Amino acid sequence: MSINVGWVDKNKEIILVKYEKRWTWTEFQESVNATNAMIDAIDHPVIEIHDTLQGAVLPSGNIIAQGKMAFAGAADNVALIIVVVNSSLIQTFLSLVAKFIPNGRGHIIKTVSTLEEANTLAQEARANPS
Repeated sequence: MSINVGWVDKNKEIILVKYEKRWTWTEFQESVNATNAMIDAIDHPVIEIHDTLQGAVLPSGNIIAQGKMAFAGAADNVALIIVVVNSSLIQTFLSLVAKFIPNGRGHIIKTVSTLEEANTLAQEARANPS
């Protein structure tokens, strides 16, 4: 599979979704389902990091509809979604997706350009939960 999902830490507070090579919307939906199942088994806040640097080429299709569907289905205990991306076009699409998330939860989506920035942001969010 071109998208891999796994816990970063033993306390299951940070989950990493790593996009590698080219991926499809079907693989994306499978990763969303896997991520949601893992998070649903946890009762504390979870931070998602989506590392797209190795798989930043988007498949054809409607990114806004796909993103809205994925992020709208995020569990209530998802505290923060960090997307590591080096494409200003994808950042723009993500900001549009965030505006369409129901219940005003779009504010939990942040973009950064490096995995180091994502890890720093995740650690800060863990240290200062809102």
